[in-house]
Amino acid sequence: MLHPALRTPSLVLTAVLLVACDASSPGLTGGGQDAHRFLIDYSELTESSGLARSQREDDVYWSHNDSGGPTTLYAFDASGQARGSLRLSGALNLDWEDMTAFTEHGEPRLLVGDVGDNSAVRPFVTLYVLDEPTLAAGNTSHEVTVLRSLQVLYPDGPRDCESVAVDPVEDSIYLLSKRDAVPQLYRVPLSTPLPLIVAEALGPIAIPRAAAGTEQPERVNWVTGMDFDPALRRLALTTLTQAHIYQRSDGESWAQALQRSPRTLNLPTEAQTEAITWRADGHALLLTSEGSPTPATWVTLQD
Repeated sequence: MLHPALRTPSLVLTAVLLVACDASSPGLTGGGQDAHRFLIDYSELTESSGLARSQREDDVYWSHNDSGGPTTLYAFDASGQARGSLRLSGALNLDWEDMTAFTEHGEPRLLVGDVGDNSAVRPFVTLYVLDEPTLAAGNTSHEVTVLRSLQVLYPDGPRDCESVAVDPVEDSIYLLSKRDAVPQLYRVPLSTPLPLIVAEALGPIAIPRAAAGTEQPERVNWVTGMDFDPALRRLALTTLTQAHIYQRSDGESWAQALQRSPRTLNLPTEAQTEAITWRADGHALLLTSEGSPTPATWVTLQD
């Protein structure tokens, strides 16, 4: 069970959690909220570490396993039914930690971040860009060759990262560090012709931190996933126990938006919440946790 010190009522965003699931799923604290899980129908997906909403079908989502697994993505619908798997040719899974979806030159793309580095020893990390295939009816298997890969160096040395998002209008990829005292934001160009590039350091973000003496502070402090909303006006982050939503004003950069305090909600108790993405209408968030079968939760936001 989560330590009570990690459930801070003042940080709770009024939200309703909507799910298709069993009655034994854990609850969300505060505000008359209800929490239930649904389960993703893949026995192979046991360490869901990244999430992306399809750019071809609004109710389809992609995920992948953590480090050392096959170079495979798994598609499922909004209720967790399997839609098909996709094997990446020309890629390695050293430590896949996040993924995202975007449209480039009118074409639906997926980006997979091989960016995990728990011990901060990797000289560079790798981002893979690929075409998102059209899924056939039923749970079918596909294979796609990676379009391009980008090797990224951090200007201030190796660091662990589990959060990657793309702003296609800005033509930028954003990365957020995990194990620093305060998460550090980085940016690299999306369409660079270079195979190796040094990321631009944008500095720390403003984010609630665990109080001194909190048991297992990493459950609050470590950011494990992020995603831009479809309108590119909000950024959602998740830790193991909380989600944070940042709003961007007109003419504001993402680095500026992330200097303001976010709206924060406490998440249901899960083994390890690792990934987050937005629904196509921008009114709900989908989160997944590691587990077999994989638990997932819909969070519908109330204004």
